[in-house]
Amino acid sequence: MTENQTPSKKNTILGVAIVLAAAVLGLFMVFTVKTLKSYDDTVKVRGLCEKEVPADRVVLRINFSGQDNELTALRATMERNEKAVIALLKKAGFGDEEIKYTSAHFNDRYDSYYTSNIRFRYSANQTINLFTDKMDAVRDLERTIDGELLKQDIISNSYASYEYHGLNDIKPAMIAESLENARTAADEFAKNSHSKIGKMRTASQGYFEVEDLDENTPQVKKIRVVTTVEYYLK
Repeated sequence: MTENQTPSKKNTILGVAIVLAAAVLGLFMVFTVKTLKSYDDTVKVRGLCEKEVPADRVVLRINFSGQDNELTALRATMERNEKAVIALLKKAGFGDEEIKYTSAHFNDRYDSYYTSNIRFRYSANQTINLFTDKMDAVRDLERTIDGELLKQDIISNSYASYEYHGLNDIKPAMIAESLENARTAADEFAKNSHSKIGKMRTASQGYFEVEDLDENTPQVKKIRVVTTVEYYLK
């Protein structure tokens, strides 16, 4: 082999190596682009889960007031009214541990009104709270207590707030159901778009909403949660 042939052979080998490297790199780039392209295709869906549950606790608030020109007489009136309210609650079957007292709040109207514009100088208001899990008993009492107090010359305003405290017990099952519903929606989308669902890319859980079933059924709660999930398509 001559000295002139040696560089030529080396150049040929180098050229072939460069061509092969370029081909391999090209194939790798094609594979990478296809892979990245497949990960660009995603679908975002939402899964809803709703459940109706009975309230497990109720707070009944009975508010009453009074007014008089003599503070001593007004205080005596408020004490009498408080005893009347407590008597009705106990007659309905509620115990001392369920009844929470609040002190009467007294107001001197001379501090904020012209004396010629008011009939009674002093006013007072008070609220007795009942905390219980006796739903039916409260429903019955709620319909009658204001009328019964009115018979004793006591003007009252009572209202009940129904609550549900078992949310942590049903959260896992509701989340699982919302995820299942999201997957069903994603499968339907994939079927219509002639593709398949891949792995989950992202997922976010919404807030649990607890509200009355309707304005006439506050003792039944509707619980709702929405989960948003994004899947890869392939």
